[in-house]
Amino acid sequence: MKKDEIKVGGLYAARVGGRHTTVRVDAIRERQNFGKYTYSTVYDVTNIATGRKATFKSAAKFRQPATAKVTENIEKAGYF
Repeated sequence: MKKDEIKVGGLYAARVGGRHTTVRVDAIRERQNFGKYTYSTVYDVTNIATGRKATFKSAAKFRQPATAKVTENIEKAGYF
């Protein structure tokens, strides 16, 4: 996905630890002077299946927005 398509609070299918899972974006922030880049975007996410926090350094980890059915099941289970 592209950077401008990812929103805070959104649910997305993503690749975490080599597996596809659903994550919620908690924050999007900018880092300064990271390696050869002056600014880089960092995504703080929570894995819905395990509750673990993670940081994505690239928007390429996000595959697609979560489907309506997945979102509905997550809300019913009380993950929010």
